[in-house]
Amino acid sequence: MPEPGPSSTHRRLEGTFEPSGLPSAVPAVVLPDHLLPTTPGPVPVEVLHAGRGTPAWAWAERVWGDVPGTAVSGDGERPPTFWLTRLTSERLGLGTGPAAVSLVLPDPESFTRVLPLVHDLPGNGEVQVSRGIVDSPTPRIMVRNGVAAWVTLVPRDHVRPGTTRISNHLSAVTAPFGEASADSETVFFRPLVGQGRAGRRRSLLARAHAWARSAAERCLRWFFLAPEQEMRVALAHPDDEHQHLVTMQDVALSRLGVRSGDNVIVRWGAAEVEVTAVADHDPVTPVSAGLTHDPTTPPRPDGMAPHLAVRVPNALRHLIDLPAAAVVTVRRSTRSMLARNLNSLVIPVASLALAGAALNDPNWVLLGCGAAATAALGLSRLRMGSNRAVRLKD
Repeated sequence: MPEPGPSSTHRRLEGTFEPSGLPSAVPAVVLPDHLLPTTPGPVPVEVLHAGRGTPAWAWAERVWGDVPGTAVSGDGERPPTFWLTRLTSERLGLGTGPAAVSLVLPDPESFTRVLPLVHDLPGNGEVQVSRGIVDSPTPRIMVRNGVAAWVTLVPRDHVRPGTTRISNHLSAVTAPFGEASADSETVFFRPLVGQGRAGRRRSLLARAHAWARSAAERCLRWFFLAPEQEMRVALAHPDDEHQHLVTMQDVALSRLGVRSGDNVIVRWGAAEVEVTAVADHDPVTPVSAGLTHDPTTPPRPDGMAPHLAVRVPNALRHLIDLPAAAVVTVRRSTRSMLARNLNSLVIPVASLALAGAALNDPNWVLLGCGAAATAALGLSRLRMGSNRAVRLKD
């Protein structure tokens, strides 16, 4: 995905900070309704105070109802009140009293969804728009039915102005809750600087190590292939909240080419984390059943298949600033898969070498070719097919 750049169409608002007691694993802010007329959220924003800034996610107060600790509606003339969660206040160094803060709010771009064309289906993470909107593939944050997703806008001549074509898969994971619920407009926002990054300062050695791991992963992925899957984030089971792992259905693990206990890479914007994926022991029952209503965590759509959901614990969402209502991209970690299979090849290759050493006049060239053939055959099953149909007969 292309790197996000600075927004060229945004507003900077001056307001007053008030602390909010709303729980959130990511930086969040509640805004007056008149500031978010097109969508109630989540909307990517940046909160600034005294030379410090942090990316955050904003929701309109109308989604909270009578929940205490939310914004009071303003008339648009006086400075609005921004209710910041504890995590947002800590990153800005704010205390408990009122303070003046600034809010960078990108302008929305609203579109109406139309069905995709069979002969030009959108790719994974792609959204087709008219050519006048963008001239080349451009990253955007899409918000649809209260769910955020990182997408790439691609221009197409067959898309009418004011409409957009998204894949049926992306439409399913961002569908509204309830069969009778009306589908909302698709709204796009320009990502702000720092949005979608694991924005913690790391040492030079840690950054170099992460770069080396990423480069090795890209090379191995080019050869062994690693299909990506867009999945709807769901609440994790209570016993997994402190873990850095994700749980998903067995069918989803098979589609990714992994088994329970293997490592996968979860991507959100420009941030990628490698975690362990385990099979979900109860993929159907929603965790939110019986809990207090939280509009930042909408229930899973009735018509969405369970294998399209991935349970992400709060500890992992906090690491990459991932909102609960989001769509992430998941793929297998080819580096960890290769390491696990290389360990299983140690015994057969070592046995071949020891057997050759026992001979009176071993042919080491032949033994080396045999060891290479054994390793190649053992690793060949790691390469996944392209899943493209091949016509055998006209």
